[in-house]
Amino acid sequence: MQLMSMKCPNCNGTLKMVNEGTFYCANCDSAFMADYDKDDVEIQKMKIEAEIRKQKLGQAQTGAEVEKRKAKDQFRIKVIVISIVAVFFLIITVPTVIVTLQSEKKAVETRLQEEKDRQARYEAEEKEKEEKRKQEQAAKEAEEQAARQAKLASYRLSAEELTSDDFFVENANKAIEVQLWDNTSLFYDNWVWNVEPEYITSYFLTAKDENAKVQSILVSLYKITWDREDDDGVDQYVMYDGACLYNVSRNEDGTVRSDYDPEELSYHDELIRNQFISGYTEYDQLVRQEIYGNADYDYFEFTMPQD
Repeated sequence: MQLMSMKCPNCNGTLKMVNEGTFYCANCDSAFMADYDKDDVEIQKMKIEAEIRKQKLGQAQTGAEVEKRKAKDQFRIKVIVISIVAVFFLIITVPTVIVTLQSEKKAVETRLQEEKDRQARYEAEEKEKEEKRKQEQAAKEAEEQAARQAKLASYRLSAEELTSDDFFVENANKAIEVQLWDNTSLFYDNWVWNVEPEYITSYFLTAKDENAKVQSILVSLYKITWDREDDDGVDQYVMYDGACLYNVSRNEDGTVRSDYDPEELSYHDELIRNQFISGYTEYDQLVRQEIYGNADYDYFEFTMPQD
């Protein structure tokens, strides 16, 4: 290729390339064509091939970028789809889980409350049963106490109640006479009463212990005089003795009763001229020992009517 001047041959102005191989003079408006030889053709061919390769390479690069962009886009789409699915799953699942957890929590709280209520009812029922048992026990004890007091009161008779019951007095005196006779039956045949027993007084004893087997005792004291006859003559003796009526109490109609147990007041033995007798030679000793000395009983003194 020959080098050509870039000056306009007409006016020596500067040429400007318009197209490949075409030049234009801005000064004189002349146009010129480049003169190519064989070497120029080869060079031009090489340029064209290089341009084609460049275009192909650009196209290849563009396709790879497109594929790369497409892969990225597909990945983004997958990520978006997965995210949407995940969000949708969470939107559906989370409320369900929350509702389920709340339901379970509420169920647990309900069970705990029911158990608490059952325990409270059980404790209230047990407390009510215990209170009822205490009330029943207190009522029973009060009833038993009232019964004991009523029973005990039935034995604590006044002197007026004892002596105003004519039937009781008559039978009591007869029972006392029998007991006095039983006492003197221990005497020998040559020991006889010379006078009737002399009534002194009576005592009514009530047990301090309301559970005592013998609740009340009516004791009547007598002076007994008798004679003992022997070869030397007749000797007179005095003995103080008494008779007891046990478990004296009221009948339902208000009258007085007793079991009339035929037992003597005592078997206190006195030695008189080598003979043992039952009774006391001193009245004060009898009262001290059999009445005042009986610490298990309260007593009051009165006089029983005699026939």
